[in-house]
Amino acid sequence: MKLVENILTRNPCYTAGRKITVKGLMLHSVGCSQPKASAFINSWNSPAHDSSCVHGFIDGNDGTVYQTLPWNHRGWHCGSGSRGSGNNTHIGVEMCEPACIKYTAGSNFICSDMATAKAVAKRTYEAAVELFAMLCKKYSLDPLADGVVISHKEGHSRGIASNHGDPEHLWAQLDMGYTMDGFRKAVKAAMGGKQETAGNPETAGGWYRVRKAWADASSQKGAFKSLEKAKKCADENPGHSVFDESGKAVYTGEAFRPYLVRVSIPDLNIRKGPGTDKPKTGKTTGVGSFTIVEEADGKGASKWGLLKSYQEKRDGWISLDHTSRV
Repeated sequence: MKLVENILTRNPCYTAGRKITVKGLMLHSVGCSQPKASAFINSWNSPAHDSSCVHGFIDGNDGTVYQTLPWNHRGWHCGSGSRGSGNNTHIGVEMCEPACIKYTAGSNFICSDMATAKAVAKRTYEAAVELFAMLCKKYSLDPLADGVVISHKEGHSRGIASNHGDPEHLWAQLDMGYTMDGFRKAVKAAMGGKQETAGNPETAGGWYRVRKAWADASSQKGAFKSLEKAKKCADENPGHSVFDESGKAVYTGEAFRPYLVRVSIPDLNIRKGPGTDKPKTGKTTGVGSFTIVEEADGKGASKWGLLKSYQEKRDGWISLDHTSRV
């Protein structure tokens, strides 16, 4: 499981600052054909998004878990029912859904590519098992105990959530064979602490975190039990290092190497900083090849790149989502 911290600090749920005593975990499915967690994160990290907020999203394309609220923060993920609200007791996590499904009415949908859809559902299910196992350990929860690990649908049946059918509706219509009882058993099994093979050593009950600096939690790219996996992540994110539980840097990734990208659209905006919330320079790249000398995260794109011609003042950034690497 790759875990990335991306707290929705501008969402009103976060700024409300309420905390809970965690008594359980609730599994959700987003209910729309969107596999990218970034689509929700970018949209929900706004003062205007004042109706919902969850503790995490699981990306459908690669299974990455994005933590979007502190785990003990009171989320807005399940509404309420006749017996109150699971928001007061449960952590809520959303699994993203395949792009190849189309909702027709209520929770019913049609699917244009069953194989791809099943691969997405399998990927998010397996990541959810690992995440819930970690959280059950963290909060000393027994996933097989009554009401501890539940779905949104089960939350409604228990009177603590709004009337939704997720995620069982997705699993059933894709004929995955998954059930919440099976999910709970899988979480329990994952808590058994299986050792990874030699070459993938674990910390003593801790995690290796990949960040630019230990104090810069917002730059975290992942948290891993495996040192080798953490090193690989650091290599894939230039400027990042691997830190152990004490905050000591145990590995520094490879230095960033400039590379060429091809832009095929004539009007790709150049911005003064990495993000759609940064002002435009008033210029566009035009079609052509350009050298990227630095990468950064930012709103509105999975990754931003600094153009070589703007390197001195670092004030010329483009969305790399609209480029192809040469």
